[in-house]
Amino acid sequence: MIVSALMVLLPILFVIGLGYAAGREKKFTAEQVMGLNELVLVYALPALMFVGTVTTTRTRLLEETAYLLGVFLATIGLFAAAVFVSVFVLRHSLGEAAIHANLVTFPSVAFLGVPIFTGLFGSPSIVPVATATVISCGILVPLTVVLLEMHQQRCSRDADRIASNALVHCLLNSAKEPMVWAPLLGVLFVLADIAVPQEIDKMLKLLGSATSGTSLFLAGLIIASYRIRISLEILGNVLLKMIGQPALMALFVAVLGIRNPLGQEAIVLCAIPASVVAPLLASRYHVYETEAASTLVLTTLTMIVTLPLIIVLIGV
Repeated sequence: MIVSALMVLLPILFVIGLGYAAGREKKFTAEQVMGLNELVLVYALPALMFVGTVTTTRTRLLEETAYLLGVFLATIGLFAAAVFVSVFVLRHSLGEAAIHANLVTFPSVAFLGVPIFTGLFGSPSIVPVATATVISCGILVPLTVVLLEMHQQRCSRDADRIASNALVHCLLNSAKEPMVWAPLLGVLFVLADIAVPQEIDKMLKLLGSATSGTSLFLAGLIIASYRIRISLEILGNVLLKMIGQPALMALFVAVLGIRNPLGQEAIVLCAIPASVVAPLLASRYHVYETEAASTLVLTTLTMIVTLPLIIVLIGV
């Protein structure tokens, strides 16, 4: 069974490795990497998630209520707990705590979710990927930015005002992102029983087909741009993200009674490495930069071992 799991991951690791090699050899400029990023996040992924959502049934969509709650608790709930521990136990600043919490709770579902889920569960798994993307990009990212903005303020009174403005601003910006509103629009279509013309479905499928390979290659390019440093805290980040979060999700699956394959998909979702969002925000706000970059790279490398083991344990 472990061999079967590795065979599923082999094409994924190959494309990431190819992207990493291209990045190390400087085959792509920073502008070209940004262009690929736009292709995935603004065009291909939203198209794929929209089609995947509107082609599902209303019954299956409504069955995701427990899954949605589980993912919310394992991401937003864990984020709040991580911020608390980071500030009051590890004695980090609020900005450092925000990046730290984002690292251990935000899976790289936009880049790795589609190829991993479709390889393991087939095309119907696009809907859980879309749900997780909306939660991550629509809630986690704005929360992280709000805390970073508060960190930059000297006066607590100003921090409260800035936090309020930042929250509204971030939520509005998130709602404008195609990878947030496209799956939400698809959900509304399904609930309203509105059929999408087959011609549109085919066009969006063709665009969405660029997601898997391009996103994996892009992930390799991004990882190649960071250097690794190892410390006890960074290793702790890796363990919490790659083992702690999937274990927590497994607990929620049992408690909430989430049925398979949704239960299995929820656990695999949390076993996906940290998102590149944290290192990008760390660089922008100049906090927790080395730790964020190192955690990103090490969680991706750790996936080679942990994800096949988790796949075997949950019986995919």
